[in-house]
Amino acid sequence: MPEEKSRPEKLWEAALKATGGREPTGLFRVDRPVMGMGNSRDTPWRQRPWVLTGPEVAWAPLRKILVVALRIVSFDVPDRKIQFSNENIGASERAKLVRKSNKPQDVAIEESSRYYGPADSTAAQLLVASLPRSKTRVMSLLCVTSDELLLLHVPDTYRKKRFANAVDIGWRCDRRLLEWTRNISAKRPLPKIQYGFTDGSWMTLHTAPVEGRPAFTDVFPHTLTKQDPIPPNANYPEPEPSK
Repeated sequence: MPEEKSRPEKLWEAALKATGGREPTGLFRVDRPVMGMGNSRDTPWRQRPWVLTGPEVAWAPLRKILVVALRIVSFDVPDRKIQFSNENIGASERAKLVRKSNKPQDVAIEESSRYYGPADSTAAQLLVASLPRSKTRVMSLLCVTSDELLLLHVPDTYRKKRFANAVDIGWRCDRRLLEWTRNISAKRPLPKIQYGFTDGSWMTLHTAPVEGRPAFTDVFPHTLTKQDPIPPNANYPEPEPSK
């Protein structure tokens, strides 16, 4: 009888399936920070993308009840519509968040700077894709290839037989659109990484390598630290200093 594959091996197989056999240069477990994104960034339940709907995915009938109960207990009630960044005041809003992000000693202020992006930005697409809904518990993965970034969703089941037995691509983009990365927390097991894109937007995700795969800084060696400022962007000229 063949030996059952480990969970990291099954995650790697799911990534290979999603890439059509192209070997990823990095594979990371990712999740949205619980704090700091704000209810206005929390996708309303009915607007969340459905994932992992195939017959091979086991149904978890108690999952929805548990999710609703947790949201009630934690007073986590999202707005009826996502409040993306206001593009009409984009430059000033972005500059304000950049200044907040440079205050790592003030956690409350720093938390408010974990996302920036109008509705049509790359970060906005990732924001929505990072909070799906499904009939099962979902694990999200950031799969990095030589030319693409993909956000993958796989079943996160207690039984290994059903674990990662299917994969959906929730989001993908050209790797060249990722302009910078920034580690704003060295805490384990899932450090907080900011992903900055060429359109000036950014998104924060808890990020940790799948067991046996390269560390984040091996894949992205030029990752900034929380002491480094968020880089400027040509789409958002710095506001003129007030006289």
